[in-house]
Amino acid sequence: MSGSYDDSMIDVSSDSFWEVGNYKRTVKRVDDGNRLCNDLMNCLHERARIEKSYAQQLTEWGKRWRQLIEKGPQYGTLERAWSALCTEAEKVSELHMEVKAALMGEDYEKLKNWQRDAYHKQMIGGFKETKEADDGFRKAQKPWAKKLKEMEIMKKSYHSACKEEKLAASRETNSKLESNNNPEAQKKLQEKVEKCQQEVQKTKERYEKSLEELDKLTPQYMENMEQVFEQWQQFEDKRIRFFRELLLEVKQHLDLSTNHRFQTVYHTLEDTISATDAEEDLKWFRSNHGPGMPMNWPQFEDWSIDLNRTLSRREKKKPSEGVTLTGINQTGSDQPVQPAKTSSSLTVPTKAALAGSNPFEDEEDEEEEEMAVEQQTTVNHISVNKEEMKTASSMEKTPDWSDEDTGVNPFSANGDGNPFEDEPASPVISVAVRALYDYEGQEQDELSFKAGDEFTKIGEEDDQGWCKGRLKGGQTGLYPANYVEDIE
Repeated sequence: MSGSYDDSMIDVSSDSFWEVGNYKRTVKRVDDGNRLCNDLMNCLHERARIEKSYAQQLTEWGKRWRQLIEKGPQYGTLERAWSALCTEAEKVSELHMEVKAALMGEDYEKLKNWQRDAYHKQMIGGFKETKEADDGFRKAQKPWAKKLKEMEIMKKSYHSACKEEKLAASRETNSKLESNNNPEAQKKLQEKVEKCQQEVQKTKERYEKSLEELDKLTPQYMENMEQVFEQWQQFEDKRIRFFRELLLEVKQHLDLSTNHRFQTVYHTLEDTISATDAEEDLKWFRSNHGPGMPMNWPQFEDWSIDLNRTLSRREKKKPSEGVTLTGINQTGSDQPVQPAKTSSSLTVPTKAALAGSNPFEDEEDEEEEEMAVEQQTTVNHISVNKEEMKTASSMEKTPDWSDEDTGVNPFSANGDGNPFEDEPASPVISVAVRALYDYEGQEQDELSFKAGDEFTKIGEEDDQGWCKGRLKGGQTGLYPANYVEDIE
C-alpha cells in the first residue's frame, strides 16, 4: 500500500452551491419574491389607513374649533389668525387624503399588477417560475450527481479494502511473534495478506478511474449550472429594480412637508432609497449563495493508519445502499469490520428520500426495488439462523423440559431416547479470550465489553462471524469473533 492521506481533503464545504441539491436556495428565492410582494402591499395598505384616519381627525378638529372661535369673544385680526389654524388643518387633511388615494390607487395597484404578471400560479399549487427554476437546475446537475455517486461508492470500497489489508497484516505480524506458531497457519495468513493487497490495488484503480471521469464532467457541469443561475439572477434583477422604482414613487407621495427639519428627514429617506443598487445586491448573493462561493472539489483521498474516518453530510443523509451495520463503537483506526449481525439491526434500503439527498435518484427506483427484494431475502435467511442459535442456547439451559411433571420425554420413541437426535450435539468448549476492541451490545442477547477485558468463549464461531461467550460476572451472549483473541 502506498500514498499518504491529506487531512485537508476531507474539509469540503457541505454548504456550497455546487453540492448536490444546494441550488434549492436559489429556487426558494423565487417564492420569496412573491412573498415580498405581499408584504409590501400590506405595508402600503396599513400606511393608507393611517393617512385616512389622520385626515379625518384633522377635519373634525378644524370644524369644532372654527365654531368655538366664531362664537367666542375673540375678534379682529387675531380672530382671523386663529381661524387660519383651522384652515391649515382642512388643507392638510385634503393633502393626506390625496396621499391615501395615491398609495392605494397607484402604488398598491401597480405592485399588485406587477406581481400578477411576474408570478403565475399552477393548478397543482406553487408557481410556474419556481418549477421552471427547479427543473432547470435538476437537469443541469443530474449527470454530474450520478457520476459523483459512483465515485463515492468506489472510494468506500477502496478504503474498506485498505482497512482489511491492515487487519490481515496485523494478524500475520502477531502470528510471527508467537513461539508456537503453526507453519500452515502462517502460510494462510501470508496468502490472506497478498490477497488483500491485490484487492487494494484493484479498488484503487477503480476509484482513480471514477474520479477521473468525474473531473471530466465538472467543467460542463459548472457551465450548465452557471447558465441556469444567470437566468434566475436576471429574474431577481427585475424584481429588485421594480421595488426600487416603486419605493421612490411612494416617497414622492409621502413627502408633503416644507419644514426644514422634515426636509432633512425626507432627504435622508431619499438618499437611503436612492442608494439601492441592484448590481450590488446581486453581487452579494452571488458571493454568499451562488457560484462565487468557495468549493473544495473532490480529490483523490488515500487511506492511512491514522485516519479516523468521518462520514460526510452526504453519506449521513443518503439512504442506506444495502445491509447497514449499527452498534459499532469505534475507538481507533484499527477497529475491525463487525460481522453481519443476524438481528433487527439489519436494514434494507427503502425508497424514502431524506432531506438533502440526491434529487436524481428517482429514476433508479426500479433497480433499487429489485436489489431491495434480494437483500430482504438475505436478511430473512440470516434472521432464521440467529433464531436457531437462540433456540439452541435456551435448550442448553433447560434440557429436561416437559409438558407434565412425569419425567418422560414426549418425543421418546421407546421412553429412553429422542428419535430426532440424528446428529450429535455441538461440543461445549471453554476457551479464555481477550477483547481487542470495545464493543457495545445492541440487543439483549449480545455481550458488551471493553478492550483488554478477558472472558470465556463457550461456543464456536458461526457462519456470520459470531461466537457465544460468558463474562466473568456470569452473563452469556453473542459477540463478534474478530473482536477478540485467544489467550495462550
